[in-house]
Amino acid sequence: MTDLLEMTAAPPQIHRDAEGRPIYVPDGKVLRGFMKSNARVRIIRGPIRSGTSSMSCLEIYRRACEQKPGPDGYRRTRWAIVRNTYPDLQQSTVKTWLAWFPEKDFGRFIWSKPMVHTLRKGDVIAEVVFLALDKPEDVNKLRSTEWTGIWFNELEYIPKELFDEAESRAGYYPAIKDGGATWSGVLGDMNAPSEDNWLVMMTGEVPLPEDMPDEERQQYQWPEDWDYFVQPPGLIEIFGPDGKTVVDYKLNPEAENLTWIPKINGRPLYLETIKGKSKRWIDSRIMNRITAPVEGTPVWPMFVEETHVAKVPLKYNPGHPLYVGLDFGRTPAAIIGQIINDRWVIVGEVIGNDMGATTFAPILRRWLFQNCPGLVDGDSIGALEEAVRTGRLRLYGDPKGQDKTQADEQTAYDVFRDHGMRVSPAPIPSNSIQTRIEAVEFVLNGMRDGMPRFLLSPNCRTLKMGMAGGYHFKKGDTVKAEPAKNRYSHPCDALQYLVLGAGEGRVMTGRERPSNTHAAPVQTRQSRRSLRRI
Repeated sequence: MTDLLEMTAAPPQIHRDAEGRPIYVPDGKVLRGFMKSNARVRIIRGPIRSGTSSMSCLEIYRRACEQKPGPDGYRRTRWAIVRNTYPDLQQSTVKTWLAWFPEKDFGRFIWSKPMVHTLRKGDVIAEVVFLALDKPEDVNKLRSTEWTGIWFNELEYIPKELFDEAESRAGYYPAIKDGGATWSGVLGDMNAPSEDNWLVMMTGEVPLPEDMPDEERQQYQWPEDWDYFVQPPGLIEIFGPDGKTVVDYKLNPEAENLTWIPKINGRPLYLETIKGKSKRWIDSRIMNRITAPVEGTPVWPMFVEETHVAKVPLKYNPGHPLYVGLDFGRTPAAIIGQIINDRWVIVGEVIGNDMGATTFAPILRRWLFQNCPGLVDGDSIGALEEAVRTGRLRLYGDPKGQDKTQADEQTAYDVFRDHGMRVSPAPIPSNSIQTRIEAVEFVLNGMRDGMPRFLLSPNCRTLKMGMAGGYHFKKGDTVKAEPAKNRYSHPCDALQYLVLGAGEGRVMTGRERPSNTHAAPVQTRQSRRSLRRI
């Protein structure tokens, strides 16, 4: 009987006063907090269907009504509503807007681009312009414009350059001679973005890349007078006996906007929507979690964050050798890990950007001194050389790192040797990408004493995002011969050299891992390899 009543009950309606103005009650504590805030910049992140779009529409109208009258007695404001494409504006944002502010009550809507709706109700005149902006070069569309405020719908798809330019244009309408703006600023709503999104780096939810220059870091400082709101997830996870595997979901009673979530057979649509969806999709769209970016088919679909990523940062254990995998080039990467009780423990990553080995080698050297106490005795090249000679530190790299550059005769291996870090080429026949990928697969699929053989420190953010899907085969690539080259491919390549150098290729083929007295690195001099071990 209850289910039948829920199915046949009248749906909630938009209530209006005698003048046709909408009456809005925010359905949730976070939504109410957003509307109570007077911050110049306010951003809210929530699950799909959590009411942020409707709230933003009503917040624009409320501020328009609160604008003090100008010399002519009218409360004039001008607003921009921004999304990344016009089809998205027309199919979603405009429909929500017109549901609250229909033309018959508020005035004609102009559908030519850019679309404009001039609301007229009593002494309120609000010009609302709908703009499509999605590329940094679209910043030209904002120049020489003046707004009371700007709302970014689906802010996760807007580049930071556009947001910054828009923020600088809010507050110039009405002009000072006409009384100025009573309130001005920027509103933004969004679903949970991927970890490489600029906003979550600004809020501190995701740490800034270690290689980011200091001058660029200043752009990612969250101003104290900006407000950021995060809504509760739509569902609650139900875990299996292992405490890690999600076996089902139930509705979160703290979820917001539940009044407006449809039901099917008495079940909230959230529980129907997740059927057939990946956990990553559910995490992002329903659980309101920041996730790794995925653009194609992940190279390692067996990587599961809940299983393979530690809950707390992992530290170097001086009782076991330290392995370093290296990928060279202008976007070098180093992955640092240890084998403890036949389990890989990845303790760190060092990522370079637009730099060669001469710059990257001292950065890695400094990281080792600062993060691996007990590895070396003193901050010196000689101490590192001793750690390599005794096997406490073992470095394996891309075999192509032995190739000389066009600029000089020095190789990446030569540069690292000069900094006390002799590198061995990872043992990969013909540098086969298939062998490299399968070696990591072998580790990810392995178990030891009921636990996975691979555990990644959460501090290794770029590698984590890469393994979760940033490192992928291109869409439509049926052969899957080569993963796409991007910022995630370099640390993932370094991981491959790491595990192969440590002997996982031998273990994978049924042979024994090399003994602790590993083969010494190959000496290189002026791009020539010597077969004499040193």
